[in-house]
Amino acid sequence: MPDSRIVKVHKKIVELISVNFAAGYSGFDMTGRVIRGSTIDPPYQPFSSVQFEQAISNYGPTLDRYFFNGVYNIYAFVGGSTLDERFDNATNLASDMIEALTTNRQLGLPGEVDDVLCSFTAIDGAKYGLDNMGISYINVTVKCVTSTGA
Repeated sequence: MPDSRIVKVHKKIVELISVNFAAGYSGFDMTGRVIRGSTIDPPYQPFSSVQFEQAISNYGPTLDRYFFNGVYNIYAFVGGSTLDERFDNATNLASDMIEALTTNRQLGLPGEVDDVLCSFTAIDGAKYGLDNMGISYINVTVKCVTSTGA
Protein backbone atom coordinates (compact mmCIF):
# COMPACT_ATOMS: atom_id res chain seq x y z
CA MET A 1 0.00 0.00 0.00
CA PRO A 2 1.52 3.36 -0.97
CA ASP A 3 2.11 6.08 1.60
CA SER A 4 0.19 9.36 1.60
CA ARG A 5 2.02 12.56 0.75
CA ILE A 6 2.21 13.46 4.49
CA VAL A 7 3.91 10.15 5.34
CA LYS A 8 6.27 10.31 2.33
CA VAL A 9 7.41 13.80 3.36
CA HIS A 10 7.72 12.79 7.02
CA LYS A 11 9.98 9.86 6.10
CA LYS A 12 12.01 12.02 3.70
CA ILE A 13 12.68 14.70 6.33
CA VAL A 14 14.00 12.03 8.70
CA GLU A 15 16.16 10.57 5.91
CA LEU A 16 17.65 13.96 5.00
CA ILE A 17 18.65 14.88 8.57
CA SER A 18 19.79 11.38 9.65
CA VAL A 19 23.28 11.93 8.29
CA ASN A 20 26.79 12.65 9.50
CA PHE A 21 27.33 16.41 9.71
CA ALA A 22 31.07 16.00 10.41
CA ALA A 23 31.84 18.46 7.61
CA GLY A 24 29.08 20.87 8.66
CA TYR A 25 28.77 23.51 11.35
CA SER A 26 27.98 21.13 14.22
CA GLY A 27 30.20 18.16 13.46
CA PHE A 28 27.50 15.82 14.88
CA ASP A 29 26.78 12.39 13.43
CA MET A 30 22.99 12.03 13.41
CA THR A 31 23.02 8.66 11.66
CA GLY A 32 20.51 6.43 13.45
CA ARG A 33 19.70 9.20 15.93
CA VAL A 34 16.51 10.61 14.41
CA ILE A 35 13.02 9.20 14.98
CA ARG A 36 9.56 9.93 13.61
CA GLY A 37 7.25 11.09 16.38
CA SER A 38 8.09 12.85 19.60
CA THR A 39 9.57 12.18 23.00
CA ILE A 40 9.57 14.08 26.26
CA ASP A 41 13.00 12.94 27.40
CA PRO A 42 15.67 12.23 24.76
CA PRO A 43 17.29 8.82 25.36
CA TYR A 44 20.78 10.11 24.46
CA GLN A 45 22.41 13.04 22.74
CA PRO A 46 22.75 14.12 20.07
CA PHE A 47 19.21 13.00 19.31
CA SER A 48 16.36 14.32 17.20
CA SER A 49 12.67 13.69 16.57
CA VAL A 50 10.44 14.78 13.70
CA GLN A 51 6.78 15.28 14.47
CA PHE A 52 3.98 15.90 11.99
CA GLU A 53 1.97 18.85 13.31
CA GLN A 54 -0.77 19.60 10.80
CA ALA A 55 -1.86 19.88 7.20
CA ILE A 56 -3.49 23.08 5.98
CA SER A 57 -5.36 23.18 2.68
CA ASN A 58 -6.57 26.25 0.88
CA TYR A 59 -8.22 27.05 -2.43
CA GLY A 60 -5.80 26.71 -5.31
CA PRO A 61 -5.03 28.59 -8.48
CA THR A 62 -7.79 26.78 -10.42
CA LEU A 63 -11.04 25.04 -9.57
CA ASP A 64 -9.55 21.53 -9.49
CA ARG A 65 -6.35 22.37 -7.51
CA TYR A 66 -5.58 23.10 -3.85
CA PHE A 67 -2.69 24.78 -2.10
CA PHE A 68 -1.48 22.47 0.63
CA ASN A 69 1.00 23.03 3.48
CA GLY A 70 2.29 20.19 5.61
CA VAL A 71 3.83 21.41 8.88
CA TYR A 72 6.47 19.36 10.70
CA ASN A 73 8.48 20.08 13.85
CA ILE A 74 12.04 18.92 14.41
CA TYR A 75 13.41 18.82 17.95
CA ALA A 76 17.16 18.26 18.23
CA PHE A 77 18.93 17.70 21.55
CA VAL A 78 22.66 18.27 21.98
CA GLY A 79 25.01 18.43 24.93
CA GLY A 80 27.25 21.18 26.19
CA SER A 81 29.02 22.04 29.43
CA THR A 82 28.19 25.77 29.35
CA LEU A 83 25.16 27.77 28.29
CA ASP A 84 27.12 29.25 25.39
CA GLU A 85 28.28 25.84 24.21
CA ARG A 86 24.75 24.39 24.39
CA PHE A 87 23.33 27.33 22.44
CA ASP A 88 26.11 27.15 19.82
CA ASN A 89 25.73 23.37 19.42
CA ALA A 90 21.95 23.59 19.07
CA THR A 91 22.15 26.47 16.60
CA ASN A 92 24.87 24.82 14.52
CA LEU A 93 22.96 21.52 14.34
CA ALA A 94 19.78 23.36 13.29
CA SER A 95 21.76 25.13 10.57
CA ASP A 96 23.13 21.79 9.32
CA MET A 97 19.66 20.27 9.24
CA ILE A 98 18.14 23.25 7.43
CA GLU A 99 20.86 23.11 4.78
CA ALA A 100 20.18 19.38 4.33
CA LEU A 101 16.47 20.09 3.88
CA THR A 102 16.78 23.09 1.57
CA THR A 103 19.56 21.83 -0.73
CA ASN A 104 16.78 20.41 -2.89
CA ARG A 105 13.71 22.58 -2.30
CA GLN A 106 11.49 19.69 -3.44
CA LEU A 107 13.07 17.40 -0.79
CA GLY A 108 13.92 14.99 -3.60
CA LEU A 109 10.17 14.36 -4.10
CA PRO A 110 9.36 16.06 -7.43
CA GLY A 111 5.66 16.02 -8.22
CA GLU A 112 4.91 15.65 -4.48
CA VAL A 113 6.59 18.77 -3.04
CA ASP A 114 6.84 22.25 -4.54
CA ASP A 115 8.94 24.02 -1.90
CA VAL A 116 10.13 23.88 1.71
CA LEU A 117 10.54 26.67 4.25
CA CYS A 118 12.33 26.34 7.61
CA SER A 119 12.26 28.56 10.70
CA PHE A 120 14.18 27.77 13.87
CA THR A 121 15.21 28.71 17.36
CA ALA A 122 17.65 27.32 19.93
CA ILE A 123 17.10 27.24 23.69
CA ASP A 124 18.73 25.94 26.85
CA GLY A 125 17.28 22.58 27.89
CA ALA A 126 17.50 23.54 31.58
CA LYS A 127 14.37 25.60 30.96
CA TYR A 128 12.58 22.25 30.48
CA GLY A 129 14.46 20.18 33.08
CA LEU A 130 17.04 18.87 30.60
CA ASP A 131 20.24 20.06 32.26
CA ASN A 132 23.39 20.28 30.13
CA MET A 133 21.41 20.07 26.87
CA GLY A 134 20.67 22.55 24.16
CA ILE A 135 17.50 22.17 22.12
CA SER A 136 16.94 23.19 18.51
CA TYR A 137 13.37 23.61 17.34
CA ILE A 138 12.89 23.73 13.57
CA ASN A 139 9.48 24.40 12.05
CA VAL A 140 9.33 22.96 8.53
CA THR A 141 6.55 23.98 6.16
CA VAL A 142 6.23 21.92 3.00
CA LYS A 143 4.23 23.54 0.20
CA CYS A 144 2.37 21.53 -2.41
CA VAL A 145 -0.33 22.00 -5.02
CA THR A 146 -2.65 18.99 -5.18
CA SER A 147 -5.86 17.90 -6.86
CA THR A 148 -7.33 16.62 -3.58
CA GLY A 149 -6.09 18.94 -0.83
CA ALA A 150 -4.13 16.11 0.81
